Parts: sequence; C-alpha cells; structure tokens
Amino acid sequence: MENVSVVIPSYKSEKLISRTILSIINTGVLSNNIFVIEDGVFDNTVDVLKTLTGINHISYKKNKGAPYARNLGLSKVKTKYVMFIDSDDFVSQSLISGLVESAEKDNADITFGPWRLDGDSIPQGKLRQPPNLTADDWVLHWINKECVPTCSVLWKTEKVREIGGWNEKLKKNQDGEIAVRGLINTNNLSISTQGYSTYWQHNSEIRVSNANIKDRLYASDLVYNHIFNWINKYKKLSKYRAKLGRYCCKVAWHAQSENEESLSYIWLERANDLGYTSKGYNRKTTFISNLFGFRYAVIIYPKILMLLK
Repeated sequence: MENVSVVIPSYKSEKLISRTILSIINTGVLSNNIFVIEDGVFDNTVDVLKTLTGINHISYKKNKGAPYARNLGLSKVKTKYVMFIDSDDFVSQSLISGLVESAEKDNADITFGPWRLDGDSIPQGKLRQPPNLTADDWVLHWINKECVPTCSVLWKTEKVREIGGWNEKLKKNQDGEIAVRGLINTNNLSISTQGYSTYWQHNSEIRVSNANIKDRLYASDLVYNHIFNWINKYKKLSKYRAKLGRYCCKVAWHAQSENEESLSYIWLERANDLGYTSKGYNRKTTFISNLFGFRYAVIIYPKILMLLK
C-alpha cells in the first residue's frame, strides 16, 4: 500500500517496538512510509530499529511528549492517508487495507476499524466493532459510551493537518481530543469491519493513563468546549445537549472522587444547564446518588462495585 503512512511515537520502547513495526509491514505498508519518532533517547530502541531496513527514524534527546512526536512525524508524511500507532500496539494483517478500502469507498476523512484490548496483566479482550453511526452521533457516542484507540483510526492526511494536528499541551486524552475535533469538522466518516488492532496495556509509571487529575480535567474541559461550541453553532445539534450534560456529570464524578469538590460542582452545574438533571451518569450511579446524595454516592460506589465482583 503506497498511499498510507504510519507514525509511531516512541519512548523507552526497545522491548515492544519490533512487534509493532513488523505487524505494520505485514499489512503491506511500505517501510519508507513508517516514521518512528523517538521522543527522547533513554534506551536501545535505535539498535532494534537498525535490524529493520528502510524505516524512517527521527530522535531527539529531550522528551517532548507523544503529541509533539506525532506532529513531527505528520510533517514528514507525503501519502494520502496516515495512521498514528503507539509503539506497544500492533495490527492484524487485514486491518489497514480494510480501513483504506472503506475510506476510498466513502471518501472518508476519518475511518474507524475493529480493535481489542490486551496486555501484560489483563486477559485478552473481546473484539470490538465500532458501530455504524454518523460523524455527529459519534461525537457523543465517543464521550459517553466507547472510543476507538488511535491504532484503529485512519486519517486522511489533509484533514488531520487542516484541524491543526495533535494538541501538544495535553498529557491526557490526546487521542480523544483530536478525534472529537476531527468528528465535529467532517461529515465524511467510514467504518471498516476488516481485521483488528490490539490496544496494548502494560504496567508502567509512564503511561498516559497515570496522568494526574488536573491534567485529566484540563483535557475534559477542552473536549467539553469543543462540543459545546459546536452544538451552539448549529440549531439541529441542540438534540445533543442532554448527552453533553451526561458527560459533564461523569466528569463531576471523576473530580469528586479525586477530592476536587469545587470543580465537581462546576461540572454538575454545566450538566444542569444543558438539561441533564440527574446526579448519576448511568443507571447504577443514578440509583446510588438518589439514595445517598451525590457526595456520598461517589465515595461508596467503588466499594459496591468491589462487593459485586
């Protein structure tokens, strides 16, 4: 496949990056369209890359974060399509060709494909097929129900450049923020059913999921503003107000669970202003908050989940 490039941000990835690259090559992507951006030189990743001919390798000494690395890789891409695959994730043989086929058929700016969860200390997850929704519906589906990891997302290169690339200020939810920004700026979305990617979870102190609550709330606020401004811009989108309110309620629960009480109530006010009056974001949390009130419900909810296991 000559029309696809893959950008791989790399940070201390010597143990897994070979698996990632070989899986991409096995799909038919040309080696000279694979860009490994080593985000700080801290291990022997370069020695691993020397065994893989034709790969583009860019490195710099200071760690600048995955969004910077992805944007640097994006600046080198010359193909019609681009994917951003992390250095511990990998893909099945038919994933990328399926994504491209679907994108070509629908003239899509963004294409989602199947994926599964796996990792060091978790059982292999079931295959997840993204539902066939419109781009508008996917915005709210993404923030309230399910996302698609970046290893199963194909972008039209000109579209990801048009929306400004990756936000380099973010330490959390980088893929969610760019996906939302992309979805609210296109009507051309496609869904592939071929192949799958494996979204790999591993025990590491450097995982983005370990970002502190301030970073998480900053990302949530950015996503909220993207969607809020988008909804207010078009009258037909007013039907999504309550769904955005549900998202605000969920963020409020997260803030409260991290003892950010004042911020949690700001998020609840946002939810209420959008017409979402429940103090829970799903059936279980709504039931518990109705019984015990919001503050105490947040405290006891994790304990109830543990008892039900």
